[in-house]
Amino acid sequence: MSKDFPYDLVTLRDFESGWGWDAQLRGLIRQKYRRDLEGLSHLDPQLLARSLRAEVLPEQPYASVKWFIRLCPFRPLELYFQYDWDEEFGTDLRIFYARKSLTVPTEDAFVFGWDFLGLLARYGRGTYVPETDGPGSGWVPFEAVEARAGGALKDWALGPRLEVLPLISAAVAQVAMLRLDCGTWVETAGGWLATWPVLQDLSLHLRVAPPEIQVAYDDRGGSKYMPEFLLSMAWLYINALIRQARQVDADLPRLSRYF
Repeated sequence: MSKDFPYDLVTLRDFESGWGWDAQLRGLIRQKYRRDLEGLSHLDPQLLARSLRAEVLPEQPYASVKWFIRLCPFRPLELYFQYDWDEEFGTDLRIFYARKSLTVPTEDAFVFGWDFLGLLARYGRGTYVPETDGPGSGWVPFEAVEARAGGALKDWALGPRLEVLPLISAAVAQVAMLRLDCGTWVETAGGWLATWPVLQDLSLHLRVAPPEIQVAYDDRGGSKYMPEFLLSMAWLYINALIRQARQVDADLPRLSRYF
């Protein structure tokens, strides 16, 4: 990279046991999505970045890079998408992470990269177009997304997380959301509500009022995006919330070495 490039970046290979995960991403880019990614060369990167709630960076690691986009879903995760397009050598997309992202579990970092790679491929093939409008004003419940996916997936997607969420108090959830530096939190009757802006036209909503737990998406993005992407976003954001909650309240049950 250029000596003037100001970002300290790593790849999935730098995460714990990340070599295999990185190889999977590179395989998808070079084989499954290669033709789709060629279509990104015709899109305005500023509009594309806005659709992703990301930003186009002025600094580029190489002169041949067409655009370089930074995505910051929540603290401390930062992803960088480097898009090359050359008439002779074709298209390449590289996915990097800020070094501080190494504290995020490898699987979560991989899934974020995988999900947004698939999303970029759909923009490239024209399935989606860059959006300037925001999310809808109503909400689509998780169960409606399950129905579109063809099965009951809540236990599979969220599993033991559903046992921990009711144990997170409103005060702990508030601090955890502040630590994530993303989304909004409000206290509600008997519990709390967290809302995250995932994309320009997609928001994720988590309401916890024990014993009830409600996961929902705004009615625009929740009806537009593929079920596997929506379910994955719920899994990733709830994972992040629980990790931060355990930093605040060490008495919360551990689900794994990461929770």
